[in-house]
Amino acid sequence: MLQLIKFLPEELYSAKGGGVHHQTDHYIKLINGSTIMYGGLGNDIEAIKSISNMAELGWFAIDQAEQITENQFDLLCGRLRLNLPGMRYKGLLTANPEPGWLRDRFIENPQENHIYIPALARDNPYLPAGYVEGLKKLYANNPVMVERMLEGNWDVTTGTNYLFLYSQIRAAVAADLPVDGDKVAGVDVSRYGDDETVWILRQGNKVLDIEAWQHQDTTFSAGRIARLIKQHKPTMTNIDVIGVGAGVFDPLKNEGYAVREVNVGEAPLDKELYKNKRAEYFDQLMKKFEDGTIDIPDHQKLCSQLATVRYKYDDHNRKQIESKESMKRNGFKSPDYADSLMLCFIGADQDEGFDIPVTHW
Repeated sequence: MLQLIKFLPEELYSAKGGGVHHQTDHYIKLINGSTIMYGGLGNDIEAIKSISNMAELGWFAIDQAEQITENQFDLLCGRLRLNLPGMRYKGLLTANPEPGWLRDRFIENPQENHIYIPALARDNPYLPAGYVEGLKKLYANNPVMVERMLEGNWDVTTGTNYLFLYSQIRAAVAADLPVDGDKVAGVDVSRYGDDETVWILRQGNKVLDIEAWQHQDTTFSAGRIARLIKQHKPTMTNIDVIGVGAGVFDPLKNEGYAVREVNVGEAPLDKELYKNKRAEYFDQLMKKFEDGTIDIPDHQKLCSQLATVRYKYDDHNRKQIESKESMKRNGFKSPDYADSLMLCFIGADQDEGFDIPVTHW
């Protein structure tokens, strides 16, 4: 906003002409009656409240759009309804290359009326002399930053905290591995809200099927999974039992289905390297992407969520995966598809030794 005030002639919003700059409520009313509202969006809950106060918009602009959620973008789009003759509604976004919804929506799977315009630092004639060369010197020891910030490369990330490189994800999509070995399914269970219950089925190292549903209780999900098991006949179905997952696992187990409970919050086999089983299992999955031994479909949500999985190290130098709650706070959706993929690939390169009796399909 300081930049806007710097270039906006004061006479356009002067009190003398009927305008006003209300710094408390964050809006500028111009002398022609138009209003410019400004400010941050915060998290999704705060954004809903803030955007709801915007009755009608003709356009909106977002700086550093990689820092907002797709939810917030859709909320703003829903406010483009100012009814004036000749109005051309638009949203203008600037962003640095980051994995996630922007790449999917504007580059990989561009939607109708979405236009991506690459804009590099060297394209801007208004930057100070020597700015680009200065950045090159600043990032001399960080080629990833040069590729990302100066070349606009969406295939690199800013550091090593993203578990899956986007290039590896695309390579897994392009892979054509044989269908061989046991069929195994993974299920990440949700109940209500924006999260999804996701079923992913693989045979050997190739993903064969992805199913998902929302806004259903555990009884519905157990029944849906039972039908999928009867249809595909996997040797085993791994179900995350944390939270509501137990309410899906228990009835399936009691009915004799070949299901295995997985508590990803439990201690890992290698307690020195990993904080919990979730980190250990995700690391095993990551190695398959590194080695090129996994074949996945070109599924928008799955690829997008894989590209947003991040990790860090705790005080004991153990790897841990960013929690779903933290991802939501940071503007990402819950990685339900990524978690389901992780679950169905547990033990994929080992003798899985399924010994749970199956009474029926």
